Amino acid sequence: MNISVESFYNQLSSDYTALISKCVPRYEEIFYNLFCYLPKDFKPQRILDLGCGTGNLTAAILHHFPNAEIHALDISADILNECKTRFKENTNIIYHQQDFSVLDFPENHFDFIVSSIAIHHIKDDEKKKLYQQILTILKPNGIFEFADQTRGITEEIYQTHIARWKIEALKLGSTPKNWDMWMQHQTDHDYHTPVVWHLEQLKEVGFTNIDVLWKNIMWVIVYAQKK
Repeated sequence: MNISVESFYNQLSSDYTALISKCVPRYEEIFYNLFCYLPKDFKPQRILDLGCGTGNLTAAILHHFPNAEIHALDISADILNECKTRFKENTNIIYHQQDFSVLDFPENHFDFIVSSIAIHHIKDDEKKKLYQQILTILKPNGIFEFADQTRGITEEIYQTHIARWKIEALKLGSTPKNWDMWMQHQTDHDYHTPVVWHLEQLKEVGFTNIDVLWKNIMWVIVYAQKK
């Protein structure tokens, strides 16, 4: 994730939630499904929100685990400041402005690491390094979940994903101008990867109990656990 991505999201900070809600089909459903498959006895004490944005996922974490220590990480200073303002009454949130290249946390530190629509901003070799870092900083039996955009296994499937996405985004109220903005950003800075690739890399670095929990067009939720 580079400085251009940071600049893009700095520009969007005040309007981010409104824009993404009109761009990502079934956006709220993502947050429901990130939590409904967690083990019933899972009570994480320390959680990392990887690419927290303005705090939509952070809010869901707080709802489900209000007493946990939450670490909110994002590359964008403006986005992170908006998140801080949103949760100024919550003293259990610690903020980190950094990208995904080095997760500067101790080994076996987090019970739960979760991310929403962020990992596609880094290249494939960086994704694999990220998964290895996540495995290292997770505690044994810790859980990693991410929701993200993926690529079709063939180019034809991928282009059909994009076409369906545009139809759904315009139905949700995105303007042609906003759609063009997202597509330009995608062309310049996004790296979509087939979901099968993610599953293979997670297995290769050492995760277990890997599964796809939910999928809609090109958005998926992936679950993995550290032994």
